[in-house]
Amino acid sequence: PPANLISEPLGAVVCMAAYTILRNKIPLSAGVATFISTLVSGFTFLAICLVVILAGVIPEPMETFTIGAYVLLLSPIIILTAFANSIITQILFIPSSKILMRGSGKKSGAEQGEIEAEDTEDAVENADADADTATGAETAETREPADISADIRAVTVDAAAKDAAEDESDVSAIKFDNFSYTYPSGSHPALTGIDLDIKKGECILVNGTTGAGKTTFCLAAAGILTHEYEGSSEGTITIFGKDVRDYQNMGDIGKKIGVVFDDADAQLIFTTVEEEVLSGLENRGLSSADVKERLEKILKLTDIGKIRYRPPHTLSGGQKQRVALAATLASGTDCIILDEATAELDTHATVVIISILKELKAQKKTIIVVEQKPREMAEITDRVVMIEKGHISGVVSAGEFFDNYRDDDDIADLKGGDSDSASDGDGNGSGTQEAEFDRRETAIKITDLVHKYGENRGIDGVSVEIKHGELVAVIGENGSGKTTLSKHLNGLLKPTSGDVIVAGMNTKEATVTELANHAGLVFQNPDTMLFEETVEKEILFGLKNIGKKEEECDGIIDGILAEVGLSDKRKVFPRSMSRGERQRLAIACVTAMRPEIIILDEPTTGLDPIEARRIMGILTKLSRQGHTVIMVSHDMKIVRNYAQRIIKMADGRIVEDIRVKVN
Repeated sequence: PPANLISEPLGAVVCMAAYTILRNKIPLSAGVATFISTLVSGFTFLAICLVVILAGVIPEPMETFTIGAYVLLLSPIIILTAFANSIITQILFIPSSKILMRGSGKKSGAEQGEIEAEDTEDAVENADADADTATGAETAETREPADISADIRAVTVDAAAKDAAEDESDVSAIKFDNFSYTYPSGSHPALTGIDLDIKKGECILVNGTTGAGKTTFCLAAAGILTHEYEGSSEGTITIFGKDVRDYQNMGDIGKKIGVVFDDADAQLIFTTVEEEVLSGLENRGLSSADVKERLEKILKLTDIGKIRYRPPHTLSGGQKQRVALAATLASGTDCIILDEATAELDTHATVVIISILKELKAQKKTIIVVEQKPREMAEITDRVVMIEKGHISGVVSAGEFFDNYRDDDDIADLKGGDSDSASDGDGNGSGTQEAEFDRRETAIKITDLVHKYGENRGIDGVSVEIKHGELVAVIGENGSGKTTLSKHLNGLLKPTSGDVIVAGMNTKEATVTELANHAGLVFQNPDTMLFEETVEKEILFGLKNIGKKEEECDGIIDGILAEVGLSDKRKVFPRSMSRGERQRLAIACVTAMRPEIIILDEPTTGLDPIEARRIMGILTKLSRQGHTVIMVSHDMKIVRNYAQRIIKMADGRIVEDIRVKVN
């Protein structure tokens, strides 16, 4: 016991010290630090044992024999253990499949099904998401475009990359030849007969409705379907002139292609933001000084310097997307694929991302972008690939596409009377019912709310009152306090000071379960809420939790499915439905319990205009029935067209609170 009590803590201290010294100097710093610390701990243990033996515990002549036996037996064990520990640590610390850890999150085929535009922002885990607010320091948003371009060149260009560009200048970046793919659980192909030649240095915009096959296309282009999924495929894909099947593993492909999906949680695996970025830089064979210089430039460029030591899981959705992009930039790949990578970013952050993409295009990097707001990509796009039901329905020049593209198709016309029919229900839903709650009564009253994360104030003296039937949009830049505020409304966070009264209950005293009967939360990623085998079982689960008898539930389920336009999906496996259908189901699961207040985090993120219209039609109906609807959103078109009241936050405070007349 004395040997263990001394050797184990000593080993831990040595490990931390060694890693701190080596992390920016050698690529395998984690494994080497573990190897050194295991040796120190092991031989310290052996030394203490020998001291005890020499103290006379064992009499001669056995003393010499015992010492010899200890040294001969334990020394090789310690050395072998050091090798084993270092290998295991390095495997855990830097997975060989870098592109997967940054891109796909490696879902099983059954989970993936034909799901498009996955969005796994887990709202529950982001309890301190908005703690970091802007400071007076210079950020990427406030700098001139020329300065941003210089920083991008500094972190992405190196001699090896230039040589590679020259060697591959005469080949396609990614080429599909009659490629088809079917997921293991799929009844029909997710992609069919894809023929497409993406040239080196081209910027391709992938356009299509929710569930059309855009995310599957990106998975195929990145080689992930071939190397990490068990489904069946036909045809071929070549990446920089080499058949995707000839690459040894995803690590090899990851040297060519970087991926940023909207599923930021699955992409970020290290313990701090800084380590996420460092992993890409350290694997490029750069000098220690170069790694340090580029690290600082990337952190500044993507405006994540203030959160460099934060664990990624504590960040807001927008902050996570910035970190994922920073990590991909650090890898210095010749091709970058972005699938809704700006979905959770505020306006300023999106402008910076566009500036980054412009500079990457100037460097002849190949760019593939999936974006539900295509107008933002008009300046850098060369061609637009339109995908419909798993096949390419057309490939046109950017000029032709945007000449015929109208902004009013992109949700600008989605308001007014149309929203009544947007849910595609059968007319028997509660849209024709009278208000269930008195609009004159207060649903939520917040007084002098303060919430601290350590010494930082995520919420700083907020007071607001919201009545039944209001449809309220909470807006603000990433880190402004929106998520923190919303989590006080259902008790996931408790006030540091001040009061939050929800449906007459003080959230300081009420439990989350008690509040759940009155305030329902719809997560941004519907998949965090869906786990049953069928649609009806998903809704039934919530109804049983509030004490509804099974004989009552059938009628309720019929009505709610009609309201959200899913009457024909009652027996369907939820994960096989499109992103928009799953979002409607998540709303149905909450509204079936008839809570007075419904809180939604980015309800239209990643949805095409048609699905966004359906969702907002449902929320408008709920508001007319007297439900209080509160949505956190970055989509200002949605906010302008639907919100009755707009609350703008900055630095943890409400800076604007205006009422809007909606047609």
